[in-house]
This record gives sequence, C-alpha cells and structure tokens, in this order.
Amino acid sequence: MKSIASKSKSRRTGIGLLFLGLFLVLHSTNAFVGRTQVASNSRHRISPLFVAKSGGKLMKTAEMYEETVVQGSSSQPVLVFFTAPWCGPCRLTAPVVKEVKQQFGGDIEVVEVCTDDLAEIAEQAGVVSIPTIQFYVQGQKVDTIIGCVAKSVLANSVSKVLADAAQIISEPSP
Repeated sequence: MKSIASKSKSRRTGIGLLFLGLFLVLHSTNAFVGRTQVASNSRHRISPLFVAKSGGKLMKTAEMYEETVVQGSSSQPVLVFFTAPWCGPCRLTAPVVKEVKQQFGGDIEVVEVCTDDLAEIAEQAGVVSIPTIQFYVQGQKVDTIIGCVAKSVLANSVSKVLADAAQIISEPSP
C-alpha cells in the first residue's frame, strides 16, 4: 500500500511530465516564439519571417526601423506599436492593432517594436510608457496614443491619419 506522500509525489511527477510534454509540443510548433515560418525554396529550408503578434512586421534592428518607418512612411502611413512581452496592457492591445490592420488592409503599414530589444529606438521616439502607438507620415510623427485603446478609438485615429496623410502627400514640397 502506497503512503499519502508517495501518491502526492507520483501526481507531481505526472503533472510535471504533462507540462513538459505540452511545452515540447508548443515549442516545436513555434507557438512560443510568435513568428511564422515558411518554406523559402524548393528544398524546403525553413527561414523565420518576422511577424509580430499585432500582425505587423517585427522590427529587429535599428536599420530595419529606419528603412521601414522613417524612409518607408513617404509612400504610406506607418503605425508603430511599441510593446514588450512582459507588459499586460500591451498583450491586450495587440489584438486590437491586428483587427485595425485587417480593417484598413493595405492603406497603412503596421510595425511592432519591442522596447526591450530596441530601447534606443523607443527613447528616440519619445516613448515613456507602453503600450504606445505612433503614426508616421513622410518620416514625421503625426499622432501618438498611449495606453490600452479600444478598437473604435484606434480605427478613428487611423482614419484621421489617412485623411491627413492624403493631404500631406499631395502637397508639393517647398
């Protein structure tokens, strides 16, 4: 007959093994890393595609940020979502950003910046609290939203930025 202590120990071991198995399954499918992998050539070599949880492009380097946000915002507005993996309000805002991205289709580009990885970019952008959403048109910041935001509020801001961007882009430069 097993003692109560040994039954408890076997339950803990069983639960531990269950969690280990779940971790291995999730880790092997890249559920933890937040990126999608696609076949890059006919040999089916796998390469990471940097897709953020907000559905936008994940900025990995300062050069990538410069190219996408500062230089890329001349052709269409860019929504920059400053976030961190440990931030609860950021995790609540990410699906909202994703929905708005889908709503506006290709009218606005969405990028995500992890403030832990690119702290210097966040500092240069004037980010003091996260989540922060900034809009850029022709390399200039035109609007900022700080904190959790409802879908309707973010959609209204995107609409306003798109209207302003149409005027800014159509104006001849001096």
